[in-house]
Amino acid sequence: MIIEKVNIENYIPQRFPFVMIDNLIHANESGFLSSFLVKKENIFSENGYLTEPALIENIAQTCAAGFGFIGQQKNEGPSIGYIGSISKLTVHQLPEYGTTILTTVEITNTLGNIFLIKGKNTCNEKLLVECEMKIALA
Repeated sequence: MIIEKVNIENYIPQRFPFVMIDNLIHANESGFLSSFLVKKENIFSENGYLTEPALIENIAQTCAAGFGFIGQQKNEGPSIGYIGSISKLTVHQLPEYGTTILTTVEITNTLGNIFLIKGKNTCNEKLLVECEMKIALA
């Protein structure tokens, strides 16, 4: 684990109660891996499950934490990123309270400060959400 929950807000622009990532497990130039514990108290929790917007935001925040970590390694400040688009979004299922989500982001293409990524969340080895995003770093 390279960034633990206690320090995650040093790498992402979001603040409580909108933080949808706990730990950054892995980050390099080709992609990122994070974890997130689903809690009933989450603002996107409903009827025993974490809802779709939280899963999409979790993918985006995994990108933010990963890019922030890489920036720190290069002695740069954290970058502010913007979602340019979301495409090929498929929701397979939602995670229950008390489960842990693993989120994988693969950087598939880069053009200057614009990144095309493929992201997916899994829980207990079952696919939750998958999508592509265009992320622009300021």
